[in-house]
Amino acid sequence: MTASDLYSLSLATLVATRKKMLSPEWQEALDGQSADLRSAASMDLIQVQMAISALSNAVLSDIADEMSDESQAIQDATDGLNKALENISKVQNVISAVTTVLDTVSKFITLV
Repeated sequence: MTASDLYSLSLATLVATRKKMLSPEWQEALDGQSADLRSAASMDLIQVQMAISALSNAVLSDIADEMSDESQAIQDATDGLNKALENISKVQNVISAVTTVLDTVSKFITLV
């Protein structure tokens, strides 16, 4: 994949994740979960928004090499997250997959 493809894949996955994590279905899945898990989900949502903002503001030419270096990790992480989002009732799986994507993305953008 080209850096442009990786950028698009990363951003599209993060935007889709934010949409899913703001949905009534996600809120329903969180009902009855432990306070720690709900807190982790909230922190992940904030981190997803920060990653969207940082990636949207990044200059592709500045991060292209780093993205290319992480090409397989980006593809694997986004595939894993998309799969986890298919069954959002498994909250822990979604949170783990979101964390993996955020860890991968943080290798080429700064998450504040």
